Amino acid sequence: MISAGTFHVISTELTIGMFALAGVAFLLCAIQKGPISREPVAHWALLGGLIATPFAIISGVNAVPSEGIDNPILANKLLLSMTSAGLAVGILLRRKWGGEVDIRHSSIGMVSVGLMLITAGMGGEYSRSETLLLFIPKETVMLFPIWASIVLLILGIAIVGKSAVEHRS
Repeated sequence: MISAGTFHVISTELTIGMFALAGVAFLLCAIQKGPISREPVAHWALLGGLIATPFAIISGVNAVPSEGIDNPILANKLLLSMTSAGLAVGILLRRKWGGEVDIRHSSIGMVSVGLMLITAGMGGEYSRSETLLLFIPKETVMLFPIWASIVLLILGIAIVGKSAVEHRS
């Protein structure tokens, strides 16, 4: 049996690799250059990264030497990875329902990828004290109040519901 730390490294590398591939493909979609397969590659790679994300999160939480998430960097990693996953789900649902892959769609895909790559950079800061994220505050945790989270949840459900109704007919 492998340790949580080893499994976290494996699942993290898979997640980051898939998201990075999706980012390059979304960039090609945005500039409308490259092979015609850029759109399917972007979406399938994003789906692969999205499937691997929960394994990376759960194994990362289990690999932390303390009892829980008591470090601001870990809290920020969780917040950013969940935000990235939410955007990825939105992109994939929009594409499934027949949404056009335009500059806005590609940009949101690249934002999702960027958030996941920032999360990976924070992981390097936490585990090895080295990162390329020099100007991003990592010791401040940006958490929403509960009322703001509820408003955003209701707004998200309304948008998904509206999209589902529009694309059904």
